[in-house]
Amino acid sequence: MTDVELSSSNIEKSFPISTSRLGVRKAEVSSMKRNMTAIMALMLAVLTLFGCSSSKSTSDDVVHIGILQYVEHQSLTAARKGFVDELKKEGYVDGDNIVIDYENAQGDQSNLQTISTNLIANNDLVLGIATPAAQTLANLSTDVPVLFTAVTDPVSAKLVDSMENPGGIATGTSDMSPISKQVELLQKVMPNVKKVGIMYTTNERNSEVQVEEAKEAFAKAGIEVITKGISSTNDVQDTAKSLMSQTEVLFIPTDNMIVSAISLITELSKETKIPVVGGSADVVEQGVLFTYGANYEALGRQTAKLAIRILEGENVSDVAAEYPETLNVVTNDEMAETLGIDLSSIENDTTESSSDTTETSTSASSSTTKTSSSSTSTQTSDSSSTNGWLDIVLSAISQGLLWSIMAIGVFITFRILDIADLSAEGSFPLGAASTAIMIVNGINPLIATIGGFVAGMIAGAVSGFMHTKMKIPALLTGIITLTALYSINLLVLGSANVSLAGQETLVTLMTSALNLSKLYAVILIGVISVTLVIILLVVLLNTQVGLALRATGDNIAMGEANGIKVDRMKILGYMISNGLIALAGSLLAQNNGYADMNMGTGTIVNGLASIILAEVIVKYLPLGKRLWSIVLGSILYRLVLVIILAMNVDAQMLKLASAILLAVILYVPEIRNKLHIKPSKTLTPGGED
Repeated sequence: MTDVELSSSNIEKSFPISTSRLGVRKAEVSSMKRNMTAIMALMLAVLTLFGCSSSKSTSDDVVHIGILQYVEHQSLTAARKGFVDELKKEGYVDGDNIVIDYENAQGDQSNLQTISTNLIANNDLVLGIATPAAQTLANLSTDVPVLFTAVTDPVSAKLVDSMENPGGIATGTSDMSPISKQVELLQKVMPNVKKVGIMYTTNERNSEVQVEEAKEAFAKAGIEVITKGISSTNDVQDTAKSLMSQTEVLFIPTDNMIVSAISLITELSKETKIPVVGGSADVVEQGVLFTYGANYEALGRQTAKLAIRILEGENVSDVAAEYPETLNVVTNDEMAETLGIDLSSIENDTTESSSDTTETSTSASSSTTKTSSSSTSTQTSDSSSTNGWLDIVLSAISQGLLWSIMAIGVFITFRILDIADLSAEGSFPLGAASTAIMIVNGINPLIATIGGFVAGMIAGAVSGFMHTKMKIPALLTGIITLTALYSINLLVLGSANVSLAGQETLVTLMTSALNLSKLYAVILIGVISVTLVIILLVVLLNTQVGLALRATGDNIAMGEANGIKVDRMKILGYMISNGLIALAGSLLAQNNGYADMNMGTGTIVNGLASIILAEVIVKYLPLGKRLWSIVLGSILYRLVLVIILAMNVDAQMLKLASAILLAVILYVPEIRNKLHIKPSKTLTPGGED
């Protein structure tokens, strides 16, 4: 017997059970491989059958047309309606000789790829409404013709080589209107205007193109321009206020995110007496003074005519892309009267289409009464500038108070429970959506606000259950909840954005009851809400249940050893945290005048920045004072943003500048240590009052 055989024999004698188990394991592995092979074969067969069944039919004469709309938006919806109506007029009827497959991405970039793939696979022709939708379809399609509409600059977006010779898989219509004409109209209305502010969304390519053109047009007219960018609807109020304090007119491009917050912007316009011009025609009805732009329903009809040419056999690369045939001046007489501006000089500036498209009215108001007065360009005196700065600071305080409730909610999980909960970005718009829908349906605003808080608590309970009972890690729990809440929020709202214009809210109740301006009413609401939240939290967290909750976060093992039901305490903490975050969303929706799907973007950053700023400034405070320090941190964070806006930083660098300034502020503790300035340690963190 060789050494190897001897060793093997000895092993088998020494470990007879292990070798037998090894044989069993080999058999199990072999069986598993056979099962996996069978399952994969079955899945492949099912996918093959599904693919065959879902592929578009070529055996019948029915034409399948897919429509992908980027976001729920009045202008985009009007373009879709015009497209479908024109097809019907020309004999292409949905459900008869064509089948229209309509999808809406609701502004979520992550949805575009999946929806586009499905539409291209199942249709003979696809239409992308707005730049992101059109780009995704064009990038994915290899043989299905792609149409686009409501795209500002198709060439810059790489959808076509040129408007005259598309040279690819896509063609369609642009909604670009000559901004030089907007400047010309503005100079007719306000001949002495010297400084104009422009606000736009930095991640929308169509907005960037319009802003560059606007800068050139205003420069040629000898008008100074200040531009500021936003990245979410949460930035709108501070940015608009900053621009209105520094300029005489606010110009807006056709920008999807700005349109979703247009009611807030026009309310600020009334307060500051600074007119807002530009944008699409539909925003004029909501308070924009005037615009010169495309009739989107007519634009949709124009696009349908291109679709018919392709359906009748013309090659898509030979169908030239087109600019809008119908451009109208649309004015708001009611807003003109409010601002004391005469619009009579521009109301007949209309370019009519030579086709039979429907002409829109040149007035967004049925009012025939006009008040002629001097231009508002003289409003740039030192006193008005000082008042403007005061309003900006007060606005930052009002926003900071409302956002501090969200920061306190984040504090519950991140600091007290020591759990990284990311569900805030879903709970925040959930509170806004729940409250907005209840208000729209006639429910008392106070009850609706409480309803938003309860909705957040339910979301928190679900997160807590997944984390404690299903043993899903906290980070993954937050991601799962956040993902689920996107669909739930959309289901609650029914669209990407719901306006509260004309509805009774806590803000309108406070302004009418106490005869306050909106700004001071919001500050009062913020002070009352924050005070109630802090008092209730201090009382709760000093009860037996509250102490158990704090003990769970401090030392979970010690808590269990002392008989605390730590899972229940975690669920309670999740509920309180998400309830407060939703409450903040509810209050901010009523302040802004709308609820939007994207309101939750950046809420975690806001919350953590407020908490950290508070800890930098003051340390070792008892519980009640520590909560008030978070309020202070939230206000300071909003003021930091105001300072950045006041510095007129390039729009593309705004976030970088904010990050640098925050980093400098957060460096204060290190500076304090180097200077040997030590805070008092007479109190312990989280101690009692």
